[in-house]
Amino acid sequence: MKSKLKKSNTMLIGAGIFLAVYMLISILFGTSLLSKAVTSAPANSVTQVTVVKHW
Repeated sequence: MKSKLKKSNTMLIGAGIFLAVYMLISILFGTSLLSKAVTSAPANSVTQVTVVKHW
C-alpha cells in the first residue's frame, strides 16, 4: 500500500513539474510571437496603404 502511494505521489510531482515547465515555455513562446506580430503590424499596414494608393 505504501509503495502505491509513493509511486502516485512521485507521478503527481512529475506531472506538476512537467505542466509548470510546459506553461513557462508556452508563455515565453507566445509573448515572443506576439511581440513580433505587434512590431511588424504597423510596417505591414503602412506598405499596404501605400500600395493601395499607388494602384
